[in-house]
Amino acid sequence: MPSSPTILFADPDPTIQTACLQLFNTYAPSCVHNCSASAKLITALESSQSNILFLNLLLLAGQDYIKILDTIAEKFPDILLIVAFPHNDQIVEQQIISRDIFFYVNTPYDTSEIKLALKRAVTKLNLPPTNQSPEQQQEAVPFYGIIGETPVMQKLFNLITKVSEDDFATVLIRGESGTGKELVARAIHLHSNRKKNNFVPVNCAAIPDDLLESELFGYTKGAFTGAVQNKMGRIQYADGGTLFLDEIGDMKPSLQAKLLRVLQEREFEPVGGLKATPVDIRVVAATHCNLEQLVSDGKFREDLYYRLSVIPLLIPRLEERKADIPILLNTFLDAHATKRGREKFTVPLSVMTALLSYKWKGNVRELENLVQQLSVLCSGRTIRLDDLPERILEEFNPDSIDKDSIASILQQASLRTDIVISASTEEQTTLLPSKGEWDGGQVNFKDLINDYESQLIIKAMKLTDGNKKEAAQLLNLKRTTLLEKIKKKDLQGLWEDN
Repeated sequence: MPSSPTILFADPDPTIQTACLQLFNTYAPSCVHNCSASAKLITALESSQSNILFLNLLLLAGQDYIKILDTIAEKFPDILLIVAFPHNDQIVEQQIISRDIFFYVNTPYDTSEIKLALKRAVTKLNLPPTNQSPEQQQEAVPFYGIIGETPVMQKLFNLITKVSEDDFATVLIRGESGTGKELVARAIHLHSNRKKNNFVPVNCAAIPDDLLESELFGYTKGAFTGAVQNKMGRIQYADGGTLFLDEIGDMKPSLQAKLLRVLQEREFEPVGGLKATPVDIRVVAATHCNLEQLVSDGKFREDLYYRLSVIPLLIPRLEERKADIPILLNTFLDAHATKRGREKFTVPLSVMTALLSYKWKGNVRELENLVQQLSVLCSGRTIRLDDLPERILEEFNPDSIDKDSIASILQQASLRTDIVISASTEEQTTLLPSKGEWDGGQVNFKDLINDYESQLIIKAMKLTDGNKKEAAQLLNLKRTTLLEKIKKKDLQGLWEDN
């Protein structure tokens, strides 16, 4: 048995095959075969030796698809058959349900349905759960503590890797407060040859001007009143390693001149010292200020600015990489659940939509602080919409959200994290479409009915403590019909959330 399944993807549209290839490779790296003609289906099954057939019935249009399905079942009894057909074709659905088909999905394809079908197939085959290719697994791991899978973050990681190869060039990191400037500086250090030596952070804005000089350069005994012994400064402590100067824009001009000498001459003089001491350090600076404007205003030395910004790095705002929010949220929820010894929160769709709609002025730090706040104040297992701070709720307007963008982000999140995004039982109320949806002709009747049906099933299962026979009686359904709906909608266990 191979370590990952081999899939034959039979679909008449080569464009669809190309679009779905990455998704299929997520679950079966290098083991996906395509077939776009019904006449080649049996031959393709024989040659590919597939153990999963993903078959779009449109490939068999105009043919007796039931007979062909029977032929496949007879000739390939061990293959797991996943059938795709139009979501509004109830006749086909009943025929498929009545047969021994492993799983079915609807067209147009839904990423979450494909994910669920393939995940269950891998489990059925008793293979290791290959949720990601080796390359994707490497990308999913935080880059020296920095979390991000969006293109702008991958570009930043590539730049950090290149920058780290040079041990001497100074780096100027720019980004808003809360974007993770110190994490980037630390990543540069840890990825370089200096990683075995000290990484020394200095917040230039947090240390008073009259103390910053002695903190950086140290001092000799008797240099000033109270200097009863020599003190090593942070520049000397960083010898062989990396000195990180955060909020460099707040450094006073007289100290800027001394720092410039360190960068030019690779030596420093302690306060009260008479002899320069050589030092081997790499300087990484960071700021949220507009240094060019400070230079123009005469508040920052132009020569120092050019010395610091040999290699500039810009960290994107969280607003520019919203697709990373579910991944970040998942990480923070895991961390705080472990820290406090409690179960991980479920995040309802309404809450996730509100978080994706919010403009994160405090960036990643604000998101992490929110999770910490919720982990302390929320008593249940589900984060409710009214648990969110007023500042987030005030910006949340369901009528103006970009639904397509949010849907795409959530589909990717379902593949890349184990975060639970669903309608919680505390929010089991079907909301009528907003006025904007009615006016814009955006009401999707089938989706609303489907959502309401799911809510009824969950409610019935909750009332009967998970007894499917009793729940079927409450809903006036056959037990087999209820079981099939639970399977098709992937509702298993949702009634146990609260």
